[in-house]
Amino acid sequence: MTELESMYSKEISNHRSWLNLFDKRRGGRWKQLLKSDPEAAICEASMRQLLSEHGITVEPYESLGAGGPDFICKREGKSFFTEVTCVKMEKVTSRTNLADKPTGGGFYGSLTDVFLSELCNKVTQCSDSNAPCVVAISTLHFQGGALCFGKRAAEDLLTGTTKITWKYNAQRGQAIGDPYESTSLQDSAFIRFVKGASGKIEFARNPVSAVILCAFRPDPAKVVGALHPNPNHQFERSLLLNIEFGRIVQGSWDTGCLKVEWI
Repeated sequence: MTELESMYSKEISNHRSWLNLFDKRRGGRWKQLLKSDPEAAICEASMRQLLSEHGITVEPYESLGAGGPDFICKREGKSFFTEVTCVKMEKVTSRTNLADKPTGGGFYGSLTDVFLSELCNKVTQCSDSNAPCVVAISTLHFQGGALCFGKRAAEDLLTGTTKITWKYNAQRGQAIGDPYESTSLQDSAFIRFVKGASGKIEFARNPVSAVILCAFRPDPAKVVGALHPNPNHQFERSLLLNIEFGRIVQGSWDTGCLKVEWI
């Protein structure tokens, strides 16, 4: 047993037993995943446990042949799907320059483009859903989870990575006025500029109703969400009341000044 498997032995045991309740083939398939990709398997098990702890009834949903979201989740007569994806510890270290174990302060990189890539890879699995589909982007990286999976990360995913901008006077060769934040929406999850239409915005990746960023280390898990402003199926955030969700303020994309609110 690896150090990681030892650390998550309870989650592994519980998830294997849970899967076998439905179909032993699912338990066998997940056992193979645990062997070939332990981080992905543990994140799946940890996400299922987190949903259960929030009062959600969770059942396997992914077809053994055709794919689809990992879980169907039910509460109070309402349903949504959850698809889990894992940002590997090695990737987090290489993109952020953060060691897995706690170290001193210093500069570290963002994971916004990584989150967007993970989300894009899951859109197809949500495209045939007849209920809201939530993509849970998770990691087992200690420092990366603590520093890069919080509210600011969710806000950057909603608006795209922002940068400090000045207006520039070419004749004077200097910046003028006060600095302000701007974004190109390049790595925004749910909105983008329409090609060929200056400043006009359209919605993107509509099959995904929401994203949840889940850092399963440190303990307890650090979890925040981001809501799609115009999905195919609206996710009712009341189903996960203990998780804060950010969303773009309605209509602010038309004003040229994006605002994010937390609910």
